[in-house]
Amino acid sequence: AASAVRGAALSRSSHLSVELAHPAIEVGPANATAASSLVAAAKPIRIARGGAGKAVTPRPSEETHVESSFGCGVTTQVTSASDKGDRCPEECPFFAQDRNDQDFCSFACVSEEQCRTYNPATQIGDKKLGVCRSCIVDGCLKCDASAKTDRCSECQAGYYLKDGMCHFKYAGDWMYYVGGFFAVVGILVLVWVLDMIIRPCTNEQGLTYGLEAREKMKLRMPKDSNGERALWPLTTNLMTRLVAGPGMMLHFNFQAALILWAVLIALIWVCLAQFVDNRLWRLGTRKFGTPRENCILVAWGYEVQNELMWTKVTFLWIAYVGSCVLCFLYGVLQLRAFQNVDYQNKTMKDFVAMVIGLPSVSGSKPVEEDLKAKIEAITQKPVVGVSVAWDFAEHEESVTKAIDEVVSTLDPDPDKLPVPATNPVRTKFLNTERALLGLPDPNSDSSVNSEPDEESDPIDSIMMNLRSSPRAFVVFPTQEIMEDSVRLVNASRDGREGFEYEGVEGITLEMIEAEPDTVQWVNFGHSSPREKVFKLAAGFGIIGLACLFWAIVFYAPYAYYVMTFNY
Repeated sequence: AASAVRGAALSRSSHLSVELAHPAIEVGPANATAASSLVAAAKPIRIARGGAGKAVTPRPSEETHVESSFGCGVTTQVTSASDKGDRCPEECPFFAQDRNDQDFCSFACVSEEQCRTYNPATQIGDKKLGVCRSCIVDGCLKCDASAKTDRCSECQAGYYLKDGMCHFKYAGDWMYYVGGFFAVVGILVLVWVLDMIIRPCTNEQGLTYGLEAREKMKLRMPKDSNGERALWPLTTNLMTRLVAGPGMMLHFNFQAALILWAVLIALIWVCLAQFVDNRLWRLGTRKFGTPRENCILVAWGYEVQNELMWTKVTFLWIAYVGSCVLCFLYGVLQLRAFQNVDYQNKTMKDFVAMVIGLPSVSGSKPVEEDLKAKIEAITQKPVVGVSVAWDFAEHEESVTKAIDEVVSTLDPDPDKLPVPATNPVRTKFLNTERALLGLPDPNSDSSVNSEPDEESDPIDSIMMNLRSSPRAFVVFPTQEIMEDSVRLVNASRDGREGFEYEGVEGITLEMIEAEPDTVQWVNFGHSSPREKVFKLAAGFGIIGLACLFWAIVFYAPYAYYVMTFNY
């Protein structure tokens, strides 16, 4: 186990997560010596990354020692009790990792000439850091061992060597061309935005209509004594106040529950750190530095984590069990909240029942009228109307277009205004906006209808050839009549439930929980178990392909960079 820890530490000595609050570090050491000092660095010692071979200015030490208790050339092994502020004497001012022994985290005070003797990869004596280190050159694979300055002898892939420095191989004039292209695009976008800001209003009627529509879409309070509907104040409690339906209320309840859960989890950890051991505050937060300092921190973190492991296990048990219990409680509270709102407010679904089990009937027959008469005869209750869920998936585009045309007829577009004269630049901008937003050309004559598509059938022919799905919606005058009708239709008659239509028995009614605006009409007639399984598999397949694309295009380059990065 100690060898495994040492092997992991050899790959990254300077960028070690100092306490290494990590399961891989918490393995049992082979002996007491390895337990107190875990890691030593075999790669060149690199304190921090810097550009163009410039060393990074170190932070001040936690303690400053005027005199040193270390002897020159004497190898000592650091433990968790060692002082990170220790410094070597002036005669041999650099800590060097002793790679000539088999101990972990052993260091000796040496002069710069002796740095390579103890560790061939660390030939540079850094007076600011007080350590022997290797070169700090971006993109360097192998340092120049003959130089006592930051020079490289071999660069990583994608870099070339010049004067001891590594330069990006693919940098060149093309970068300036690309930068110039984006600069030109940015200038054009800026000019475009400025043009829209100073552009005069040429359609006051359309602007007024749009602002009125926007104002009508705002959520408002019920009418007051003056008949006015004011906006909801910012102090409205959206967790209890029904502003835009139960969905919004439940959503804000979810937001509150999520915040409360996060606060509770944080408070549990705060209590453990405050009342059990305040060293939990410091785990994972102490700064790293030189390899000697990292060895001290790793040893300290290892010992503290082993000592306080029971607190982590306790915290996880509390968090997991508590989260499960709170989730169950949250689900019950959300259900009760929805039911309470549903009981107190009548919505469109409270007047509707769904017919289940209809045969496939042609659109040429008066199915809605027949079903209305049938249900009224059975229940002796009035029916407002019946809406059959037609199977029109194959003709969705034609049906949607016909509906849009009907809506446009009921709410026609305003009269066309004359096109104002504009300068060539603004004309180009306007044409681009129309192309991007799909707006009609104001210069074209909208009164002339385009030629109909020869391949598409007239909507009347399509509607006559549609087939009904097994479901339909029946609208009743009141909720009480709807509930009585469901009971009467489903009552057993001659040993059979429901009623008969077009030779099919057992057609029933059932109450629904969905509101009309949530119904996906195009999916009716395509909800068999086989089709559901196929759609479910297709959904998972699309998600899998998206994850694969992300992994290959985005994550793989990052992973390759991390795995091949040389400190």
